[in-house]
Amino acid sequence: MNDSQREDRHADRPYSHFSKYERVFIIAMAALASLMSPISSQIYYPALPVLADHYQVSDTLINLSVTVYMIIQGLAPSFMSSFADISGRRPVYITCFLIYAAANVGLALQDTYPALMVLRCIQSAGSSATTSLGYGVAADIASPSQRGKYMGLITTGLMTALSLGPILGGILVQWLGWRSIFWFLLILSGSYLLIYTTTMPETSRKVVTDRHRVPRSWWRKSLVQQFTSRHHDPPTSIDVPAHRVQAQSSTTKKPGFNPLQSLKIFRDKAASIVILHIGLAYALQIAIMTNMANTFGQLYHLNTFKLGLCFLPIGIAGCTSSMLTGIFTDLNYRRIARRMEGTIATTTTTTTTAPLFSEISDFPVEKVRLQVALPLLGVVILGVIPYGWVLSQNMPLYVPLILQGVIGFCATGCVNILSALLVDFFPEQPSTASAAANLVRCWLGAVLAAVLQFLISGMGRGWCFTFFGLVVLVASPLLCATYWRGMKWRTKRMNQAKPDEGTRLAEREHCATATGSKNGSES
Repeated sequence: MNDSQREDRHADRPYSHFSKYERVFIIAMAALASLMSPISSQIYYPALPVLADHYQVSDTLINLSVTVYMIIQGLAPSFMSSFADISGRRPVYITCFLIYAAANVGLALQDTYPALMVLRCIQSAGSSATTSLGYGVAADIASPSQRGKYMGLITTGLMTALSLGPILGGILVQWLGWRSIFWFLLILSGSYLLIYTTTMPETSRKVVTDRHRVPRSWWRKSLVQQFTSRHHDPPTSIDVPAHRVQAQSSTTKKPGFNPLQSLKIFRDKAASIVILHIGLAYALQIAIMTNMANTFGQLYHLNTFKLGLCFLPIGIAGCTSSMLTGIFTDLNYRRIARRMEGTIATTTTTTTTAPLFSEISDFPVEKVRLQVALPLLGVVILGVIPYGWVLSQNMPLYVPLILQGVIGFCATGCVNILSALLVDFFPEQPSTASAAANLVRCWLGAVLAAVLQFLISGMGRGWCFTFFGLVVLVASPLLCATYWRGMKWRTKRMNQAKPDEGTRLAEREHCATATGSKNGSES
């Protein structure tokens, strides 16, 4: 079978064997899981003054529990996501939630400052990988022409947690005490884990394929699959002949677990540029929310509950942006695909035909994504620069809230679109690539949150946020270069990664000879 016949055969194959409603359920579960890390961070903020008084420590020391959480939040996904791209999503999800639930029990029962610090690290390690795992799930079930919409739903979960977390934390601390925060998170994670283990199927394309819908190993199956597989064998679980399995395994080298695999993503020029802008867009939102928590109460004389409500505009705008920009980017993908005279076939039915990875290499996916992301980034710059001056002039509350909504909408849209582009760069390692972005995003946000007050004290609010906007403006030409030259860079990287064709043919001939000799001796 020549290459063109092989591509024709695969072109008629659906990208995902899951139905439309199954994909909706799967992405909804992934979006709910992505709530855990940001909500654990945001719900904790209202308890900081109470905890400082409880442990009799300074505000600086109690703020360290936030800093260490964000450090682990950036580091842990690098380990978990590499394992998920090799062994599947389900084992990693279950492991993460077990660690997270155990940490919440300890946090609710502990009564010393050192225990708080250690358990916050464990809590972050358990929850932080859920975001990159969610992006991996979206890449598992959605073709590039649909990926923006699905990844937008994951980002919606993140923004929902960022906006509702402080409000929930304020209510729980005020009425039930600070320990109720961790009991609430335990109930939330425990309920999710029960539903997940019961119903959620494995989605990793390295574990389940269009021929093997149900994993063979019992520990990879949901409880529903355990029950149904005993009563009937679906046609998608047909066993492959042993000699074909041996031939395939002998020519396919399985990657080993490498916790530093995400760091290799930074060797790619375009990926590094995209990750930098993901980090900058996210850090700007962290700076706005951190400044709001520190100054809005004094400037506008707000109590804790009203201050929590001020987080809603940026959160609602972010949720709306996640859905709208994802849909719009997918429409732009199909528009450009139709112009390429059948290079990539797309359809809106549940049996969406996916472009092959080799076909994606000939498709300008950078232009598809960045045609939407670059204008949004420009609006972010135009919104951030006046934001600080609005606060410096003590203008009415609705003015900074409107600016927050505009910045939140555009910055979240940038993060969503650029995250989809990063997965397009590394379709075989979606969780690992997302973990690399998560590392920069969390650590850059942690550094900015730590130095924000020092910058404001030295520069003033107006010049501080003007400086932030200028930093993004200076970095934006790199993203423009990716728009024009990204496809060339990606093609060069893929060509360098391809094994020598002669070597592959020799391996196939050797495998066929060995298999034929073995069959002859057995007969």
